[in-house]
Amino acid sequence: MNHEMRTPMHAIIALYSLLHETELTAEQRLMEETVLKSSNLLATLINDVLDLSRLEDRSLELDLRAFNLHSVFREVINLIKPIASVKKLFLSLNLAPDLPEYVVGDEKLLMQTILNVAGNAVKFSKDGSIFVSVSVAKLESLKDARAPGFSPMPSDNHFYLRVQVKDSGSGISPQDIPKLFNKFANSQSLASKNSCGKGLGLAISKRFLSLMEGHIWIDSEGIDKGYTATFLVKLGIAEHPK
Repeated sequence: MNHEMRTPMHAIIALYSLLHETELTAEQRLMEETVLKSSNLLATLINDVLDLSRLEDRSLELDLRAFNLHSVFREVINLIKPIASVKKLFLSLNLAPDLPEYVVGDEKLLMQTILNVAGNAVKFSKDGSIFVSVSVAKLESLKDARAPGFSPMPSDNHFYLRVQVKDSGSGISPQDIPKLFNKFANSQSLASKNSCGKGLGLAISKRFLSLMEGHIWIDSEGIDKGYTATFLVKLGIAEHPK
C-alpha cells in the first residue's frame, strides 16, 4: 500500500519538473503553479496518513545511525523552496557555528519532522518571511514552562537539538494552540477559505518527537501576527567520517 500510494504522486511531481523547464504562456504558468501546490499538498497528506497508520499500529521503530545533520536541513530547505518562491516568501536557514555536522539518530524521522513543521509555515504564509534557526539547546533552556511533561536527560554522549521555525503568517489565537496537535484539527486562524486546514502534520510531528525523546510547542501573539514553532530532539554525538 505504501508503494502504491506514493509512486503515482512522485510521477506527477516529476512531470511537473519537466513541464517547468518548457516555455509556457502566463495562463499556463498559473495552471502550473496550481499543479505544484496541489501535488505537494496531496503528497503531504499521503505521507501523513501512512505515517499515522504506522504510529497507530506501533510498527514504527527508530532507525538509529550516523548521518550529516547539516545536509538534512539543507535538503529540507531545497524541498520547500519551490513553493516558497511561488508564494514570494523569503526563506532563511541559520545553522549555529557550534552545531555538530555528524550525529546519530533517525535521519528519516527527523527530516519528516522538519519538513512537516517548516512546510506548515510555508503553507500558511501568504507573504513575508520564514526563518529556520538550528542550534544546540542550552542546558537551562531544556526545562521549559510550556513543556511541563518533558523530562530531558542530558549525557556525555548525547545533546538536544533546538529547531525554531518563525513565520509572519496568519498566526493563531493562544487558546487554539493546543488544538494544533489534534488529528485533523482545522483552526480557522491557520486555514484560509481556500485551504483544507493544517492536516496531520503537527500532530504526527509531536508523536515523532516523543519517539525521539523530544518535544514541540507553539508560540503566537494572535491572529495575523505569525507564529513560532520550537522543537527539541535528542541526538547522539558521532565522529566525523574519515
